[in-house]
Amino acid sequence: MIYLRVLVCSLLISLFISCTTNIKNYGYIPTKSELDTLVIGKDSKESVSKKVGRPATAGLEGSFYYVRSTFNEPGLRSAQLIDRTVVLLSFDKRNLLRNVETFSVDKKTVVRLDYRVTETGLQNKNIFQQIIGSISGPSASSLGL
Repeated sequence: MIYLRVLVCSLLISLFISCTTNIKNYGYIPTKSELDTLVIGKDSKESVSKKVGRPATAGLEGSFYYVRSTFNEPGLRSAQLIDRTVVLLSFDKRNLLRNVETFSVDKKTVVRLDYRVTETGLQNKNIFQQIIGSISGPSASSLGL
């Protein structure tokens, strides 16, 4: 009879443990006050790294990506994404800060939370305008001559 009680108690305890929520955070993003210290057009990659830290991921174009994810990992079920925040710091060709953007995931839809940008003066062209413009080859002004 004692073994049956121990078995029942063990099953009940394992059932309660498996139903608890276990919130885990992964990654790092700079705080709002740290991001406010950055100056667009003045801060370089080195100064950004000193102010907010090195990113976990850097893009091919030299952008810095800071990512923080929050998951609910219940005992026996698979982990569920609760929140993900991405801070994107992009730089121009001179390695000066160009944009500071913050994105969040809301029901698997990316929502832009914050956006700071300086204008580049470039013209937005659709794909057909770019193709037709590239047929004639580069001009002297596009090569900086």
